[in-house]
Amino acid sequence: MTAAMSDLHDQEVSVRPRNSVYVIASIAAAVMMTAACSTDDDASAPPTTPTIQASTLRSSIAATASAAVSSVRDSAQQTVQDAINKVLTAAPITFDPGSSDLGATSTATLKAVAAALQGNDTRIEITTHAQDSNVLAAKSLAEARGANIAAELEADGIDTARITVKSDANPSDPEVDADQAEITVVDG
Repeated sequence: MTAAMSDLHDQEVSVRPRNSVYVIASIAAAVMMTAACSTDDDASAPPTTPTIQASTLRSSIAATASAAVSSVRDSAQQTVQDAINKVLTAAPITFDPGSSDLGATSTATLKAVAAALQGNDTRIEITTHAQDSNVLAAKSLAEARGANIAAELEADGIDTARITVKSDANPSDPEVDADQAEITVVDG
């Protein structure tokens, strides 16, 4: 066999598997289209097996797409939470005892938190605490702290519909700093 004939033979051999793939794909497409069509004249007749298979395939594709979207959303929420955690670790949002006023450092921290919330629709929960022998006074102070944080974020362009405030008077957990706020990304 000459070199030219050998090259032609090699090209034919390499084209055959590719053509086989095209043929198989064409047959599969034809089967899927046929399966999606119903030839029953009676509308009340139960679906045929190919229709059930096509329906199952559509459901499977929808479930896969839904899972992919959910995974991307969860990843985006985790990215925002990580950014918020870094900001809060570097400069926590704190209050003087008995006060709901935001200091300059806390205001700067909230600007950085707002930056992490820009360009996405992530929802957050602000948790504030306060300590006082009068439980009602502690609850009122914790609520005022949360409202001030939410107002600052709103001033920085964050829609208040994305913010939930949870206030806790006299926290029982000894690890909780009653004069420090927390921000957590929540589903929604």
